[in-house]
Amino acid sequence: MPTKQRGVALIVVLLIVALVAIIATNITSRNQLSVRRTINLAQYDQAFWYAISAEEIAKKVLKQDLEDSDTVHMQQYWAQADVIFPAENGEIAGKISDMQSCFNVNALSQTTKKVENGQPKMPLPVIQFKGLLVALGMDDFAAERLSQTLKDYIDEDMTASPYGAEDAEYEARNVPYRSANTLMSHKSELRAVMGFTQDIYLKIAPYVCAVPGNTTQVLNVNTVPVEHAALIAGMLDNKISVGEAESIINQRPGDGYEKVDEFWENSSIASLAGDAQLKSSFGVTSSYFLLEAGAKVDNAVFRLESVLSGDGRTLNVLSRQFGGQK
Repeated sequence: MPTKQRGVALIVVLLIVALVAIIATNITSRNQLSVRRTINLAQYDQAFWYAISAEEIAKKVLKQDLEDSDTVHMQQYWAQADVIFPAENGEIAGKISDMQSCFNVNALSQTTKKVENGQPKMPLPVIQFKGLLVALGMDDFAAERLSQTLKDYIDEDMTASPYGAEDAEYEARNVPYRSANTLMSHKSELRAVMGFTQDIYLKIAPYVCAVPGNTTQVLNVNTVPVEHAALIAGMLDNKISVGEAESIINQRPGDGYEKVDEFWENSSIASLAGDAQLKSSFGVTSSYFLLEAGAKVDNAVFRLESVLSGDGRTLNVLSRQFGGQK
């Protein structure tokens, strides 16, 4: 009988030891997880501040370039690609783009009181956006419809254009919502506009942007890359071909035009220089820039998009997008 009791006692002791071991292992695992989480948070926080510091670097570079020249062109320091700065336990990378070398979709919110064929005449940016879509291979009617639909989505009134759409059309969808009737903060908001499918969005995304709070469309002819020649052709309402636009860009001086009048001296477009309104939508300077920054600290990665605005005296951050957008 005592032998059996000793056996039971031994089993109880073994069970207690096993239970204590399980509890100790669980506590250790939780502690390790907590430590790892704390380290990750610290690294992520450090990566965030590294990315914010990229803004200050961008401001300094842009301020210097804008002070040194009255024009903005691709030979300046801001236009350098693949810039990487080493940092403690990581690195900072950044790329600056001219937001006046793309089409500002917010410009379609402009209004006009002019009448054409008994209908309100479309503002110049709407005509130019349609021209861009046509230059990218879209048929004329589809381009007209998308341009007017986008105009209705962001303008302040509730009056639908002949081929546009206002609240009634959006409320009739499977998932109903209303038109924004306000400016866009990022070009990805185009996906909410009726007719802008994923395929269409991906096709036009490299050519468009949304400048926060700005409703003008002035294309800097010094910073448009040759692969985006469709921008110039479209803004000229396709009165020249994309090939001719490419030729104009290839003839551009390395440090850009000093005056926009030099751009209009090209024989392909000289006949269009008499249109003052059209001429005013082209320039050789820029006031809006996009910073795409990334920072890495060990395994933590942080991405940031900042819109910078200003001149050689001051530069301000208009908006920030965390995590990166497409």
